[in-house]
Amino acid sequence: MVEVKGKKAALGRIVSSARFGLLGAAGLVLGLGIVYGACTERVMPNQFGVQQVRFGPNSGIGDEMFGPGLYFVGPGTTIHPFSREIHLLEASDEEKHTRAKSRGDRRLLASVDSYWDRREHLLGQGTHRRIDAINVQTSDGYAVSCDVSLLYSIEDPVKIAREFGWGSLYVDGFVVNTFRNGVVATLGKMSAEAFYGEESRVQAVTEAEDFLRARFKERGLRVEKLLLRNYLYSESYERSLQDKKVAVQLTVKNRKESLVNEERAKRQEIESRGNAAITIAESEIKAEIAKIRAEAELYSAEVRAKADLELGIAEAEAKRLASEALTSSGGRYVVALETAKMFDNIEGAAMTPEQYVTFIRETWALIGLRGGTSGGTQR
Repeated sequence: MVEVKGKKAALGRIVSSARFGLLGAAGLVLGLGIVYGACTERVMPNQFGVQQVRFGPNSGIGDEMFGPGLYFVGPGTTIHPFSREIHLLEASDEEKHTRAKSRGDRRLLASVDSYWDRREHLLGQGTHRRIDAINVQTSDGYAVSCDVSLLYSIEDPVKIAREFGWGSLYVDGFVVNTFRNGVVATLGKMSAEAFYGEESRVQAVTEAEDFLRARFKERGLRVEKLLLRNYLYSESYERSLQDKKVAVQLTVKNRKESLVNEERAKRQEIESRGNAAITIAESEIKAEIAKIRAEAELYSAEVRAKADLELGIAEAEAKRLASEALTSSGGRYVVALETAKMFDNIEGAAMTPEQYVTFIRETWALIGLRGGTSGGTQR
């Protein structure tokens, strides 16, 4: 086999050149990475940026606030991020209460821990802080444990950086203490029982929110909302308050029952008076009706008697006139004619006893006489 002279030497030189090129490229990449890391800063979309110069004539915190983007900075210069998101500060003992309710059950405790860890992750560790519930001393000397949530955001990150520094120092140095003191100072003006009243409770929370909004604005922060989520009394006060409420309700109940009984008595009195008035009116009406009926009957009797009297007089006068007419000269002819008509009804030459009686009665009637009475004088 024929070998070319100097092959190994040429191969060695190629390998050495390649190694040197790779090392140079790696060094260049490393250098560029170092320069990129040292001279650039990135501000994320949900962040503010505040510049800090560590040395030089312009050392300190800059006045400019940087928005999202990639920035080239000189040596010794850093852009510190501050979150734009809504921050949540919770004063609550919910985790303690839920763990206490598990009563040492490991499975339940594991579920509770998993829930709170997941909740903490969702809310964000950089923008969420949880502290113990605030113990408010009320104006009448009782303690009320309040679960309160504060929603706030950063308005001037440059002012915050100059007063509190970087990271979450502003939360520990200002937000937590101001939040707790503001809630205690305003809600502590209420009495323990006033927490039950919606109007007074909302008014106190609004006052606390206005107080915190003014204090936070001075430090470059903005209060979004203050929420009173829950409040708990001590067990002894709960019992005493419940007894007091029951006593008050019983008093109100008894007073209302007394008013109802009074109104019922008044109604019964009015009904009695009404019934008596109705009875009296009915008696008066019945008496008036009886009087009118008696007067009507008396008048009717008087009119009937008068009419009977006048009728009797008229009949007597008629009989008298008829008797005079029959006894007059013309009356004899009338009697004779009527007597002749009577004979027309008699068949045969002789009268039967019945025909004779009928003849006599008709004759008496013709001359105005009744059966059993003596006849008038005939001429």
